[in-house]
Amino acid sequence: MNRVRMPPLGQTSDEIRIAAWLKQVGDDVSAGEPLVDVETDKATLEVEAATSGVLLAIAHEAGAVVTAGDTIGWIGAAGEQVPAADDAPPAAVPAAPLEQTEKVDAESSPAGRVLATPLVRALAREQGVDLNHIQGSGPAGRIEKQDVLAAAGTGAPVPAHRRAVAARLTRAAGVPQFSLGATVDLTRGLAVLDATPGATVTHLLVRAVAAALREHPALNRTWADDGPRLIPVDPIRVGLAVAADDRLVVPTLADPDREPLAALVARIGALVSETRTGRIGAAYTGTAAVTVSNLGMYGVDWFQAIVDPDQAAILAAGAINRRPVVRGEGISAVPQIELVLTVDHRVADGVAAARFLQALKGELE
Repeated sequence: MNRVRMPPLGQTSDEIRIAAWLKQVGDDVSAGEPLVDVETDKATLEVEAATSGVLLAIAHEAGAVVTAGDTIGWIGAAGEQVPAADDAPPAAVPAAPLEQTEKVDAESSPAGRVLATPLVRALAREQGVDLNHIQGSGPAGRIEKQDVLAAAGTGAPVPAHRRAVAARLTRAAGVPQFSLGATVDLTRGLAVLDATPGATVTHLLVRAVAAALREHPALNRTWADDGPRLIPVDPIRVGLAVAADDRLVVPTLADPDREPLAALVARIGALVSETRTGRIGAAYTGTAAVTVSNLGMYGVDWFQAIVDPDQAAILAAGAINRRPVVRGEGISAVPQIELVLTVDHRVADGVAAARFLQALKGELE
């Protein structure tokens, strides 16, 4: 018999919500077969079965919130019994727990049963809100405080993924960070793009970051509080910030500098399409040391991004602008881009970051 443990999901593994089981207790399962859908603060993922057998028990039903390493089920031979210590699987943890001192109060109404705590009902009376006309956002349709406030026009409920993002960014704010920038001449880069259908500056940036990381491994590692330790990232992976509805998803690409540019264009195109549907494969969730965030297509000249607390740095890219540059005895209009690298100071100091940025500039030029 084998425990089914929640695997680490790269930089999105702080809080993982079980969205749906794809197999039911008693079903046959094959190794590598999708077993359960999970949601992180960044994406919906499929977790595959590590072993073959029968799904004997489920420890956490849909809606439960777990972390990497937690037991979520058991796979074994038909008829096997779950170990005695595990006979009573833990109850699912609701994504938005009730106030500890409150009990759910369900009352009948013409619109059906309304689930809400006495505290929420009191708030509804105070705000003049009819609970019968509210769609609850809590488990089983329970009406939450934010639902009442939204109905009263005093605030909009914050979706679970935005709450998770807020928690992660708050954690990131505690990481010591510094930024440094460089102006890059894209004359040669644009010539490469012209020769490769579908290629954009983003593709060049992803490739150049990977190449620079090979040359400067001091940035190709992440900080771990236990120890503390600096953990090398192998293989080299580069994160790519992708806007998807009301969230920012960061899939990662392994060795993007080891394939032709045309192949990378196809890979990133498929990945972005997949990401914007809310699902990315496990192959794109591994840990990356550096993420690329490009806002140049929105007319942003330059910006500073926040380093993910589980990465070493983030590269912010602005728009391409043609500027007069002295060359020889004349002045030319040169396409330039502003890059701002923000670094976790625990991982690297200014000189190491400057050398990495210099290498990155060299790759692009």
